[in-house]
Amino acid sequence: MRYSINAAAGVLLASIVPASAQTSGVVWGGPYGGLDLGVDWGQTRGSVSVAPNLASPGSRLSLTNHNDTTVIGGGQIGYSWQFNNFVLGVEGDVRGGGPSNTTTLGAPGVPGIAPGSHFTASSDVNGSIRGRLGYAIDPFLIYATGGVAIADANLRASFAPTAVTPGGTVSRSSTLVGPTAGAGVEYALNNNVSLAAEYRYTDYGSERVNLGLVPIVTAGAPTTAPASGRVGLRDNELLFKVNYRFGAPPPPPPAPAAMPAPPPAAPKVFIVFFDWDKDTITPEGQQVVQQAADAYKSGAPVQIQVTGYTDRSGSPGYNQRLSERRANNVAKALVRLGVPQNQMSVSGRGENDNRVPTADGVREPQNRRVEITTP
Repeated sequence: MRYSINAAAGVLLASIVPASAQTSGVVWGGPYGGLDLGVDWGQTRGSVSVAPNLASPGSRLSLTNHNDTTVIGGGQIGYSWQFNNFVLGVEGDVRGGGPSNTTTLGAPGVPGIAPGSHFTASSDVNGSIRGRLGYAIDPFLIYATGGVAIADANLRASFAPTAVTPGGTVSRSSTLVGPTAGAGVEYALNNNVSLAAEYRYTDYGSERVNLGLVPIVTAGAPTTAPASGRVGLRDNELLFKVNYRFGAPPPPPPAPAAMPAPPPAAPKVFIVFFDWDKDTITPEGQQVVQQAADAYKSGAPVQIQVTGYTDRSGSPGYNQRLSERRANNVAKALVRLGVPQNQMSVSGRGENDNRVPTADGVREPQNRRVEITTP
């Protein structure tokens, strides 16, 4: 359906984007499809020519040139490739609607054509195949487009009847092909859906069509003569589009929470127990010393702590010296088993740091010990 508008004018949408805008990761590549709606203001050109014969000198009538504005709508599909901020693509579209131009012949008319005859040039369907080159400043894509457009073109000639001619109507259609070029701006609502505004100018050229034999006005009997016509089209389009991008990647998952650092390994402790008031290592204690030496030699060489202790029987001074002798004896045993002396820190703590807290003077076996600690 066409809607006439007295004044035809149009402007391309301008996008004001800060020069310092940074890309935000919109994915413009991949296949897409969508719908469009807009206005077309264009000019259909045409003429009708009647060949001369013995009864008529022939004639030619050119249609009055004027612009016609209509509502158009359709859809498009395309594919884009993205290279950082640059987007290269190809798009095809088709839509219905187009300009129409009618001329009515008034008195006295044109030789051979009766007054009241009217002629209409029109276009109802057009489409195009175009390339697109754009630059992304997310969430916007500013692009230029150009390619080849195709449209139908129709010429309808209605000859008015006269006293000697019955009149009649003939119509012919043709397909016009011409270059198209324009520009647009697209706004991404998200990675799948975008809105766009686009302007294009197209010159489809013109084609000659054969109208066959048509009735003509002569001074004598009714007669016919061969007629032909020419129809052409050039127009402007302002389109508003919505596109859906298929297969756009989903948003990236949230970054995983940082794993806590593993706790440090607990130190290994080997405990050698001693008899009351003794600093000699028992057979059971020697087995523990052997285990500590094996553990040291099975891992990386590290410094180990050899610390002697006593219970709370005896004086503090005596107990301190006893704890030191016990520690030194265990250290010597480790050296004999292959642990270097310089890899040991040897000390005595006397009756301090009891494993089993007791009153002064109590003989507690758990407190008469040497602890071998490896980090």
